[in-house]
Amino acid sequence: MPAKLQGAIALKKAMRQFTPDLAKETNKEIASFVRPLAKKARGFMPSNDAAPSGWLKRDNAKGRWATRYYDASEARRGISYKTSAGRANSRGFRSLASIQSKNIGGIIYEWAGRASGITGNFTPKLEAISQLRGKNKGMTGRALYRAYAKDEGKATAGVIKAMEKAAAKFNARKTILK
Repeated sequence: MPAKLQGAIALKKAMRQFTPDLAKETNKEIASFVRPLAKKARGFMPSNDAAPSGWLKRDNAKGRWATRYYDASEARRGISYKTSAGRANSRGFRSLASIQSKNIGGIIYEWAGRASGITGNFTPKLEAISQLRGKNKGMTGRALYRAYAKDEGKATAGVIKAMEKAAAKFNARKTILK
């Protein structure tokens, strides 16, 4: 799960300012660890045949619900990764890299029933496709968190190693310049 790495955001800012080539190299290395997670998460999205009835795109839908539908190809295309730092959470922690779903159908599939549990007519049908994975309510999902769990911390360890390697290279360049 999350790991604490102090000074990583400041290091990335300093690298962008003083050694842009090292910053690009580090981002590419981080992306090489995060990209497989996104690819694995795309594979966990269900097909249109497995989606609950009434959730597929309807031509006659109007208003708010015209955009809230599930299409497997759009949901898979909506899963991406980023190597830039995320926003700080309520405790002040930020992510160095992340995978995310930008498609509304993919987001609903990922999070439905997370807070309320398995209730109603819709969420149990999603639960039949794939169960929520994660350690607590705030860190559960069906595709993104499942991909992260199956990775068993390899991506986290790789990102930390990439940042440590970048810090060593940055410090070596800094001492040469003095």
